[in-house]
Amino acid sequence: MKFRRDLLWLLAALLFGLLVLPFLVYFTGAATLGPYSSGGPWGFYRDFWSDLVHLSGSAIALAFGPLAITLIWRLLVLILWPSQPAEARQESGT
Repeated sequence: MKFRRDLLWLLAALLFGLLVLPFLVYFTGAATLGPYSSGGPWGFYRDFWSDLVHLSGSAIALAFGPLAITLIWRLLVLILWPSQPAEARQESGT
């Protein structure tokens, strides 16, 4: 059950990085820097996917950043906050 929940969180983070975050970056950039030179949000999104296919570092970081953050967070939680106290694990033999 816990493994399935973790997989759902990782999938949600990946989908967020691939589908939602590029639009948030576009709108933030348009508000602070002005219009995008290659068109509106769909031009930015098209350029993002093109860069991702060509393995551009910035596109990879944008797409997989939320996944990496979520994965690191889950690993830290597993290491720092175990579900059973150490004494209970020793008594149960696990």
